Amino acid sequence: MGRVNVGDLVRFVDEMGEGRVVRLISESIAEVKTNDGWVLPANVRNLVVIPEPGKEPSRVETLISEVIFRQVEHEKEVTNLTLNKPPVAKSSKVKSPAREIDLHINKIADSVVGLTNTEILGIQMELFRRELNRAIRDNESEIIFIHGIGNGTLKGELRRAADRDFSWCSQEDASFKEYGFGATRIRIPQNKPQY
Repeated sequence: MGRVNVGDLVRFVDEMGEGRVVRLISESIAEVKTNDGWVLPANVRNLVVIPEPGKEPSRVETLISEVIFRQVEHEKEVTNLTLNKPPVAKSSKVKSPAREIDLHINKIADSVVGLTNTEILGIQMELFRRELNRAIRDNESEIIFIHGIGNGTLKGELRRAADRDFSWCSQEDASFKEYGFGATRIRIPQNKPQY
């Protein structure tokens, strides 16, 4: 999200846990002391500042927290459904379809009243980074981000971020037949760098 400062209480976007920023190593890396006492380096893009008691969260912070909460709840439901099903033998020749993430703001947030275009783009990019990191962590071979056509701002920012932060992944327009010009496919190589 925004810039983090030393002393901020933060939550990790990609994993469970929270802690306090104890040092800024660079503009993009912070050291976080977790509640368990571990000091871990973390990319500031993967941190969400938790408002301290008495400090009112911004509308953007609230929306991102709601999006993350809904995703975690959905993942729990899917996991519970999967655990309650009997195992099904899969053919090794059948390729599972790529996961689709719709970045249209009306699919992410219930209301955007009072948000600037920059804040909306920030929410969409936060979801993009979170889901691409999750796809990498879960060894998915590809993921599709639906961004729509619009004026191309989200598509351009998404592709710049992929080039800059995930340069070892390849990107291309997703199937024109299925998405028109409104989606990007990110292919994740299996010999990806380890973090």
